[in-house]
Amino acid sequence: MPDRVRVMIVDDVGETREQLTKLLSFDPDIEVVAAVGSGEEAVEVVAQALPDVILMDINLPGMDGITATAKVIEAVPTVQVIMLSVQGETDYMRRAMMAGARDYLTKPPAADELLSAIHKAYKLKQKLVTGPLGVSTGAGAQSGVASVPEHEAKIVAVYSPKGGTGCTTVAVNLAIALQAMMGSESRTCLVDGNLQFGDVSLFMKLQPSRTLADLAPHALDMDPDLLETVVATHASGVRLLAAPKLPEDAEVFREGGVEESGANVYFKTILEFARPHFDYIIVDTAHQIDDVFLALLDLSDLLLVLTRPVIPEIRGARVFVELLRRHQYDLAHVGLVINGVDKRMGIRPEAIEKAMMPALVHLPLDERTALRAANLGEPIMMRGGRTALGQGFTRLAEIIHQRFEAPREDESREGVQGRIGLGRLL
Repeated sequence: MPDRVRVMIVDDVGETREQLTKLLSFDPDIEVVAAVGSGEEAVEVVAQALPDVILMDINLPGMDGITATAKVIEAVPTVQVIMLSVQGETDYMRRAMMAGARDYLTKPPAADELLSAIHKAYKLKQKLVTGPLGVSTGAGAQSGVASVPEHEAKIVAVYSPKGGTGCTTVAVNLAIALQAMMGSESRTCLVDGNLQFGDVSLFMKLQPSRTLADLAPHALDMDPDLLETVVATHASGVRLLAAPKLPEDAEVFREGGVEESGANVYFKTILEFARPHFDYIIVDTAHQIDDVFLALLDLSDLLLVLTRPVIPEIRGARVFVELLRRHQYDLAHVGLVINGVDKRMGIRPEAIEKAMMPALVHLPLDERTALRAANLGEPIMMRGGRTALGQGFTRLAEIIHQRFEAPREDESREGVQGRIGLGRLL
């Protein structure tokens, strides 16, 4: 690194300032240019010290760390703030991010975690100074965020108007099947679009420290490094953008408002930004038609509609497809998936297809395997897809990949007119 990273420490405890200064002194690429004990002092000296990165304690006497963060960024717009706090609650993280903090670490941070965060923040600061954002360097490549976007991902949304149809199971295993089919160099992202009650991370036995709620405040000025800090990587190679940890944390998405068509601005913008960095983006959804779902309808290349051979679910799926048809949504971008097929049940999948449309795949009923996978956080495809249900997911991935590898000549997106009509339902 040709230039040393200029760091300012803001903490009201003198011993903490000394410990952090000593720790940073072991890194030859870091220079502590100021260490102050209050938010007021930080605001006063930041323009003279001109730090690249500020380590800011959130619980300061007088002016708290969140207020001080907003003020130092106002004074020096390129400075990168890393918030330090003994609290790990999501609300503190959200407030810090909304004030402009780039990262949030729980005190006391591990040495390697702190140094990594400082260098990552410095790289971002360099981009702000030297030119426009948009092409990530090495850090992005480490977590699977594409360094140099070559194309746009195909977005596949998995939806059912009824709960209990297996949307999350299908979304998780479809993502893993696509990743396995395309190889280790491919990039598949799984997005938990059920912002209030999503549990994709549980299905994958992941505990991500960052979620979509951390991206929302920065949706309109995102960069690859920020995306990289939020993406969690599963053992399969699939990258996850997790739902907020608490239902109330999803409220941050309301702050961006909606487009005229009814689409949620923040959610749509995040997907649009992520799109060039992946090959596939699979989105698990909630069951209601809301502004987040309308954003998905705008962007999805394929909308998978799930139903099981159960009359209320069939009716719900059929009513939903008819709703799309009435509002002129292009049904060429809709695919039916019949889940839980069992020859012993009275309703045959062929009858469902006759009432709706041909299905892309019939997934066999295997409640024992599905329940075991959900309870253990071990997706079915992680066992090699040897079961009939696993083979069904593999077949679905193959069908979807072939569909996009050889698109029909008449395939086009003309669903926006219908989307505006759907938006009026909200």
